[in-house]
Amino acid sequence: MGKSIIIFGKGPSVLKCTREFVEQFEDIAICNYPVLNTFFYDLIKNRNVNYHFCNCGSFDARYNDNINKKLNIQKIVNTNTGVNNYKKFLKNDSLFLNENFRTPILSFFKKNYNLDPSTGTICIKYIIDSNKYNKIGLVGFDNFKKGDQTYYFKPSEYSTEGKRIISCNLIKKNGIFNIISGHDPDKSKIYIEDCIEKNKNIEFKIISNENYLIKE
Repeated sequence: MGKSIIIFGKGPSVLKCTREFVEQFEDIAICNYPVLNTFFYDLIKNRNVNYHFCNCGSFDARYNDNINKKLNIQKIVNTNTGVNNYKKFLKNDSLFLNENFRTPILSFFKKNYNLDPSTGTICIKYIIDSNKYNKIGLVGFDNFKKGDQTYYFKPSEYSTEGKRIISCNLIKKNGIFNIISGHDPDKSKIYIEDCIEKNKNIEFKIISNENYLIKE
């Protein structure tokens, strides 16, 4: 171990992040197609995105081959067990990590937390289990709390899937999360705090609207 990585969720607290904070970390991981508006792109431009963790069943078509090249994405990690529609969509499928890790990870979360983990939560466990990093930054892990803004970007910037979720009233038209998340905000928070407590060899730096044990 000895490297550092910043992991981006998509919660509204991403807006608190700065390029200076990002520059503290050698590697970058993004979760589930963050919208590349000017603010977010400026955080990561001219850097390699080492990992893109994403649900490849329902994908954001804006993440095409050209964008993957522009972001210097090194690996795509599918967090879905269904059909990999994203792999079919891309011409360059060599980026996909051919590793069956989701089944044991889901078993871990079911057994220890009775939790259906989000892509971001899966990413955190994968990165910790890799034993490569002694410094991990978490940005935008706000845990989909009902009554809060869902994402750092505007509803007008949502993907096709995001707009479908609005049409189902899971997210209000103004971007407010309108349900209790199936990924369970409370249990997700407990897991992240357990990661902090049980991995004293790792320095965690967190930017979040959630009240974790530590914050930046």
